[in-house]
Amino acid sequence: MAVVRRMAASLGVAVFASCRTVPPRPDAVHRTGDEIVVAGQRFHTGTRVITWQDPEGYNAYRGEPPLAPRQAATSLSPGEIARAKARGWDVPLLQEMVDQFVLHYDACGLSKICFNTLHARGLSVHFLLDVDGTVYQTLDLQERALHATSSNDRSIGIEIANLGAYPSAETKTLDEWYQRDAGGSLAIKVPKKVGDAGIRTKDFIGRPARMTPVRGAVQGRELVQYDFTPEQYAALAKLTAALCEVFPRIKCDFPRDRSGRLVTGKLPEAELANYRGILGHFHIQENKTDPGPAFQWHRLIEDARQQMK
Repeated sequence: MAVVRRMAASLGVAVFASCRTVPPRPDAVHRTGDEIVVAGQRFHTGTRVITWQDPEGYNAYRGEPPLAPRQAATSLSPGEIARAKARGWDVPLLQEMVDQFVLHYDACGLSKICFNTLHARGLSVHFLLDVDGTVYQTLDLQERALHATSSNDRSIGIEIANLGAYPSAETKTLDEWYQRDAGGSLAIKVPKKVGDAGIRTKDFIGRPARMTPVRGAVQGRELVQYDFTPEQYAALAKLTAALCEVFPRIKCDFPRDRSGRLVTGKLPEAELANYRGILGHFHIQENKTDPGPAFQWHRLIEDARQQMK
C-alpha cells in the first residue's frame, strides 16, 4: 500500500542518554492500533501493534529494565552527539544512527514465553511477533535493546515466534509442537504444559506457510525447521516497510553474495560494520542460526517493497 507513514502523535517526553531510561507516558490521543513508538512519536504500520503502554502489552521497562541508552556512532557529528547526550535521542538523530533490522526466531514458540524468558535472562528486544501476526513493541525504539551484541547500538530487533532449527536427529520438540489435524493439515499444537498461550486472536490455529519441514544449511550446519505462519510474514512485511521508511538508512534488502544469493553465515567484521539493511542473527554471531533455513527472505523483501510503493 502506498501509504506514507506519518507521525500520529507526540508523547512529549524527553529521555536523557546519560541517565537511566524511563518509559514515555501513554498519550491520550485516539489510536488506530497499528502504531509503533519512536522517540516518543507514533508512526503507522498498517498491521496490529500492541505496545508496552497497552494493558495487554509486554513491558520491558518493568522492574530492572535489561537495556541501556544507545551509544553514539561515529556517523554522527560532534554536535549531534552532544545533542543526544544533553536531550536524549529524538527521531532525526535516530534516523542517522539506526541502519539495521535484525531478525530472530525466539526458539520459544510463543511471544508470551519469549518475553518472560528474555526478561529473566537480562535481555531485551524491541519487537515480538506472535504466531497470529500480532506485533508487540516492548520498548521505545530510542532504546538500546540487548539482542544482537555488536549491532545493538545501531539496530532494531524482532523475535519471531518459532521453535527454531534443529539437527535432523534432534526433532523431538518440533514433533511435539507440529502435528497433523483430523483433516491431515499441519498445525501448531501448543503443549498443555504451557498453559495459556497468550495468543490474541481468538480460536487461532497456527499453520506453517509450508506443510513440510524445511531443510537447509546455516553457518555450514544442516538443520530442519518448520516455516513461519502466513500471518507472521504479512505482519513482518508491513512492519519492515514502516521501519525502512522511518529509518531511511535501513536498506530493504538482505546480505547477498556476489551472485545475489543470501549469505547463510556470519558476515566478516568489516562487512558487518558497513552493512545497512535487514539481516539475521546468524549474520552477526557465528553461534547463532536464527531466523533459520525456513525463513523466506525473498518473500519478505518483495512484500515489504510492495508496501513501500
